[in-house]
Amino acid sequence: MKYTFLILILTLISLNTFGQNYERTYLRHDHNYSTTYSYGITEITIHSDSTFTWKSWSVNSKKEWKTYKEYKPEISNGKITRNGEYYILTEYRNGNKTDFSWTVKLNDKRLNFYYPNKKEKLKISAKYKRI
Repeated sequence: MKYTFLILILTLISLNTFGQNYERTYLRHDHNYSTTYSYGITEITIHSDSTFTWKSWSVNSKKEWKTYKEYKPEISNGKITRNGEYYILTEYRNGNKTDFSWTVKLNDKRLNFYYPNKKEKLKISAKYKRI
């Protein structure tokens, strides 16, 4: 009886461990260099099914950025594919593929965006921190 109870507990613990949803969320905030001065906040959530959700907010000043969750974000989704040590984020808006795709490198603490320079070498363009 004692062993049966122990096996049952270990089985339930292992099921919970393997059944977790592993999502990583990364955040970046910086000045938005558009025609009007604003401050932009971007949040990217990487889902375990090789998809992502991109949320972006725009506030009037840097002082307001910590309250960005109070505003309605612009949301887009996409798929993630792997290309060597980099990942390619392909955006889908309204269910249709767009011409937006980004080269990124993922790890547990950061998400780095890259762009090709004139010599076709990848340079870091934006850094996101994990929250």
